[in-house]
Amino acid sequence: MNYKIDTIPRFEKDVKRLKKKFPKIKNDLIKFINELSLNPELGINLAENIFKARISNSSIPTGKSGGFRVITYYKKDDILYLITIYSKTEQDNILTYKLRKIVEEEIN
Repeated sequence: MNYKIDTIPRFEKDVKRLKKKFPKIKNDLIKFINELSLNPELGINLAENIFKARISNSSIPTGKSGGFRVITYYKKDDILYLITIYSKTEQDNILTYKLRKIVEEEIN
């Protein structure tokens, strides 16, 4: 089953910022979105319906461990939201309570 995938403004802003440093991010995201449309629970479960997935960064070939982290929110009506994306080389993990707050403010 294919799921509808949508973004929030924060995600778009993050991609725009990262694209300046990592020009191949769009290609990496296309591959990721294709996988995600088949499996909305891709990655590890951080909180209720909030997942963190690792994707490789083809601009710097370090594999998934040094790549991007994409936070997704799976709403049970078959819509999957891309919440935020960050480079593991630039930022540590985002705290779960902050992710819940983003979901509440931007989606619910």
